[in-house]
Amino acid sequence: MTKKPGNAQWDIVDQLRGALNADDFRDYMLSFLFLRYLSDNYEVCGGVIT
Repeated sequence: MTKKPGNAQWDIVDQLRGALNADDFRDYMLSFLFLRYLSDNYEVCGGVIT
Protein backbone atom coordinates (compact mmCIF):
# COMPACT_ATOMS: atom_id res chain seq x y z
CA MET A 1 0.00 0.00 0.00
CA THR A 2 1.38 3.44 -0.92
CA LYS A 3 1.28 6.51 1.27
CA LYS A 4 -0.86 9.46 0.36
CA PRO A 5 1.22 12.43 -0.89
CA GLY A 6 0.18 14.50 2.13
CA ASN A 7 1.39 11.86 4.55
CA ALA A 8 4.74 11.60 2.81
CA GLN A 9 5.13 15.38 3.00
CA TRP A 10 4.38 15.39 6.72
CA ASP A 11 7.00 12.67 7.23
CA ILE A 12 9.58 14.82 5.42
CA VAL A 13 8.65 17.89 7.49
CA ASP A 14 8.96 15.87 10.71
CA GLN A 15 12.47 14.81 9.69
CA LEU A 16 13.50 18.35 8.74
CA ARG A 17 12.30 20.04 11.90
CA GLY A 18 14.21 17.62 14.10
CA ALA A 19 14.05 18.64 17.76
CA LEU A 20 11.93 21.77 17.21
CA ASN A 21 8.33 21.52 18.24
CA ALA A 22 5.73 22.09 15.52
CA ASP A 23 4.84 25.63 16.66
CA ASP A 24 8.44 26.87 16.60
CA PHE A 25 9.02 25.26 13.21
CA ARG A 26 5.84 26.85 11.85
CA ASP A 27 6.93 30.28 13.06
CA TYR A 28 10.36 29.80 11.50
CA MET A 29 8.95 28.65 8.15
CA LEU A 30 6.31 31.40 7.97
CA SER A 31 8.96 34.02 8.65
CA PHE A 32 11.21 32.52 5.99
CA LEU A 33 8.39 32.38 3.43
CA PHE A 34 7.38 35.97 4.19
CA LEU A 35 10.94 37.22 3.71
CA ARG A 36 11.17 35.26 0.47
CA TYR A 37 7.91 36.84 -0.71
CA LEU A 38 9.20 40.33 0.11
CA SER A 39 12.47 39.65 -1.63
CA ASP A 40 10.82 38.35 -4.80
CA ASN A 41 8.39 41.25 -4.98
CA TYR A 42 11.09 43.82 -4.25
CA GLU A 43 13.04 42.60 -7.27
CA VAL A 44 9.92 42.73 -9.46
CA CYS A 45 8.85 46.19 -8.28
CA GLY A 46 12.42 47.57 -8.34
CA GLY A 47 12.32 47.87 -12.11
CA VAL A 48 8.94 49.63 -12.04
CA ILE A 49 9.96 52.34 -9.56
CA THR A 50 13.18 53.37 -11.28
